[in-house]
Amino acid sequence: MSNLSNTDIIILAGGLGKRLRSVTGGSQKVLAEIDGKPFITFLMEYIASQGGQRFILCTGHGADKVEEFIQKNSRGLEIIFSREEEPLGTGGAIKKGSSLVKSEIFIAMNGDCFCGLDYNALIDFHKQHKAQAAIAVTKIDDARQYGTIKISPQKQIIAFKEKQPMLAAAFINAGTYCLNHRVFSTVQTPEKFSMEYDFFPHLVGKGFYAFEVENKFIDIGTPERYAWARENLKKYAIRF
Repeated sequence: MSNLSNTDIIILAGGLGKRLRSVTGGSQKVLAEIDGKPFITFLMEYIASQGGQRFILCTGHGADKVEEFIQKNSRGLEIIFSREEEPLGTGGAIKKGSSLVKSEIFIAMNGDCFCGLDYNALIDFHKQHKAQAAIAVTKIDDARQYGTIKISPQKQIIAFKEKQPMLAAAFINAGTYCLNHRVFSTVQTPEKFSMEYDFFPHLVGKGFYAFEVENKFIDIGTPERYAWARENLKKYAIRF
């Protein structure tokens, strides 16, 4: 049995998706299709192929349609919904969803991002380093459009940097995290907060590690990136 089969997975599926409205017409972006199926299904099937069984979906904008679709297409997976009545930010949504987590550690990720990675290796990495949190990072040649991450030789995260117009190659957040169940007791947070800006920078020096991934990271948040994903993510498709 894989580590992932005993680990809960939280997926953020409630963002407004304003930049993708020309494609989605305002519907929830995780329902935008990749290889003939909603992106959220594509993502969950990829995770389930590695052993993932228990999912917690953080819904918000477009929650009714997302929940209705998932309930009809659960494919035997255990799926629980954590619905926010008003936007809580990425951190607030994950923190709320974590109250439903049963495992000692859990995986959390953005529902509009994909990075082909070995989730069991990420869990092993987290355990080996006795981490509070380990986030998947990937190095890209042109990081000017992203906040970047500075990593020590021991794979500890030592700094987060804002977007830098002159920056070339650098590590960026790949949108997937392995977290200790009690990680939110480490940093005081309000009800609404961002994982990326309000939480992670305060974890530096507190058992915070980077798990390096070589595969390309993609989010479907803009029409251009979504078009790229439609063409290039088919190789990761899993048929149940």
